[in-house]
Amino acid sequence: MYALRCTQRLLRKLDCRDAPDDTAPSTTALGDWFVREYNFGRYRLLLCTSSVSLLTVLIPARNLPQMGIRLAAAVRELLVSMGVPLAQIDSEIAAMGSARIARTNSRSVLGSMNDMTYLADAYLDGAVIPDGILAAELRMAEAPCGPIGYRAPRDIVLALLGEAR
Repeated sequence: MYALRCTQRLLRKLDCRDAPDDTAPSTTALGDWFVREYNFGRYRLLLCTSSVSLLTVLIPARNLPQMGIRLAAAVRELLVSMGVPLAQIDSEIAAMGSARIARTNSRSVLGSMNDMTYLADAYLDGAVIPDGILAAELRMAEAPCGPIGYRAPRDIVLALLGEAR
């Protein structure tokens, strides 16, 4: 169980204006996921960032009530590409099986998400969407982030989920 911490604008689109400021702990290693809208040209995407590692994935913004399912699939694809052991990936994705909608609760993560939008703009420039999304996510995972001691999200994820063999 984890929280999909959506921005106010996204909560309005989900018709969840009264979503709680949920403080229940997450059962996933990567923690809660913060979600905001991200538009790249004519593509409508959601930028999703892990609260623990600042790992960021991009998913299509269609069918918003099913975003948790698409998020888990995108996280799985990214973790496989990063070389995380499959047993750890399966455990994390299983823990992501149940999500609850909540409000954002960290300005630090929201600020990092703003930085990630600039990186996504640069890394997706000239890329064919949706094929270029994974490459952009991998590059964003290498970017040092201030809130995690100027370490890369990839390093945090590998520390949490185990190094590749």
